Amino acid sequence: GLAVQTEKATYWIKDGKRFKLISDRATKSWSFPTVNANESALSSMKIAGKLGFRDGTLIKNIADGKLYLISQNKKRHIVDPDTFDQYGLNRSNIIEVSESEANMHELGENL
Repeated sequence: GLAVQTEKATYWIKDGKRFKLISDRATKSWSFPTVNANESALSSMKIAGKLGFRDGTLIKNIADGKLYLISQNKKRHIVDPDTFDQYGLNRSNIIEVSESEANMHELGENL
């Protein structure tokens, strides 16, 4: 796959399909290098879907203050501070997100 940034959005290109990343914060979670291109250069490639946060990403929904770990493309609510120690998580890796970004991922089981 390849990440391509255009004047409108960032896309993950894989198997001839493009997936639009939901935000710059989601792009940051993937940590992949990107190349620049014009939107017109990708116009023949259909958008196959959206791409949220990478598995293992810690997100904090600023609307409700809840912390989640993205796992298997689902957001898993971290219900107590002991979970950070149990899973070896690091608070400095938390990405603050909007409610719409958090809702991109289906709710999974609590941690």
